[in-house]
Amino acid sequence: MFSTFEQNLKSIMEATVVEVNYGPLKELIGVWKGDKGMDIAPESDGVEENPYYETITITADGDLTNAESQVLSVLHYRRIVRRKSNDGIFHDQTGYWMWDEKNNVIMHSLNIPRAVSLLAGTT
Repeated sequence: MFSTFEQNLKSIMEATVVEVNYGPLKELIGVWKGDKGMDIAPESDGVEENPYYETITITADGDLTNAESQVLSVLHYRRIVRRKSNDGIFHDQTGYWMWDEKNNVIMHSLNIPRAVSLLAGTT
């Protein structure tokens, strides 16, 4: 069951989607939840295993013009991963998915607050 906040957010996102061509990224918009994750970390005496759950919220951010000629349709996302044992956050990631319709390119940028950033693109 969705909360009132989630229902309102979904309505806003759907209204934005109508106005902007998000191409192949359109189906990503929404709130995605999973609860079957397993974090496996090597330890000196074997491995440590921590079950986790995560939520990825992907919102439509509209389009923007880059360098006066490139039009990008932009989705913003935030991924929060929590340990099941204590609900503590152990992964917090934010970034953007971008669609360049003219050049048929998808780009992805992400940041993790452990000094990790990435920008990738593909056709």
